[in-house]
Order: sequence, then structure tokens, then C-alpha cells
Amino acid sequence: MEGARNLMLGKGLSASIYTEIADQEGELNGFLTYDRQVVKMDQARVRAANTALVNASRAIGSSAPVALPVDTRRSLQVTTPGYTNRYLRHQNSLAYTEVVDAGSSALLKNDATYTIRPGLADGACYSFESVNYPGQYLRHQDSRVRNSPNDGSALLRADATWCARVGLTGSGVSLESYNFRGKYLRHYDSEVWLSNGTGGDAYNSPTLWAADTTWNIAAPWAP
Repeated sequence: MEGARNLMLGKGLSASIYTEIADQEGELNGFLTYDRQVVKMDQARVRAANTALVNASRAIGSSAPVALPVDTRRSLQVTTPGYTNRYLRHQNSLAYTEVVDAGSSALLKNDATYTIRPGLADGACYSFESVNYPGQYLRHQDSRVRNSPNDGSALLRADATWCARVGLTGSGVSLESYNFRGKYLRHYDSEVWLSNGTGGDAYNSPTLWAADTTWNIAAPWAP
């Protein structure tokens, strides 16, 4: 149900169906046994999951593009409760989140600051250029997010273009991949990934997906 919620929020899923409520001769994935005499699921938990999905559908906000301040420096702040002192930064080309404050080193503050540019693949979206490595952009590659030099290729331009949406939690901003719609910039266990929150790999966990994919476009640590 959490995976369905994330597809609804992130990709516009409008309906889902769970078939075969009871077990069949060769399929044992039902809520009930084959003879319909035993309820196999925790009914309260199933009801809570369905209620949460319905409530989330009623609370969906606008999917309209969000305007970001082009050609200005900004930092991307985590919004997940308990981690709001962390910011996206690059280190050895890879993207992470790390605690940044007034006492942090100049290097960390630079690493945690990007210049917002018109999208390399689409000017209606955005690209994020490294402050201390001009010409390098925040991009995804094999789902991991990193900095890469702009080599002029169509793939790089697409991978380094992010479309700003109203945050999936209803506030802030979520950054959707230009070439993998429904996948968003997401932090997980200090690393930063491209994720749709539908499960499988750890970074794709549905737990906290909406919060982890919502960022504040904050004042730059390196003005």
C-alpha cells in the first residue's frame, strides 16, 4: 500500500487492484484461506493501510512546476524530521547529506552550495552547478546521484536536469528526474539517490520516501 501511495504521489497513479482476495489451488497470496474460513491478515493493519492511502489521495497538492531562482546560489536542506540540520553536499564526486552549521569548514560549505541554472536538457526545469567545481553538475547515474562535468552529451544533459515540483509532503520542493519521470532526488542513509519509493533496493524503501524526497531550497552556505 505504501508503494501504491508513492506511485500515486510521484507518478500520478489513479487506481490499483488487489486480485484474488482468497487463496487459490496453487496461489497462496490471499487475505483468506482457500475455504474462506481463516483470515490470514491483521485486519486492523490492512484497514489502517487502506485508510492512509485514501487520506493521502484526498490531500494531494498541486503538481504544477515550482519556480526556482535561476543563476543564484542555494543549498538543499533535508526536511525529514530529525535530520533538518543536514544538507546535500558532494564529496569525491558523490552526493551525500551532512550536518552543516556556522562552524563548518569552508570546504564543506562550498560542497553544500550549488548555483541553480536553467535545465541543460530543458530550460523549463533546472540544473545544479557545483560552486567549487564550475562546469560540474548534479546528475544521476545508475540511480546514484553525483557531480559530473558537462561533457556536452545528450545523456549528461538529461541526467543533470531536474524538474521542481511542490514537495511530496505538501511543502518544500521535490526534484523529479527529467528523463525518469516519477523518480525523485532522495536521501537515504546519508547517501543521495534517484528513487520512486516502490521497494526493492534499500534506497528505494517506501518508508519516509515522501519526506526524504522533499527539500528546502535554503540560503547558500557559500554566498
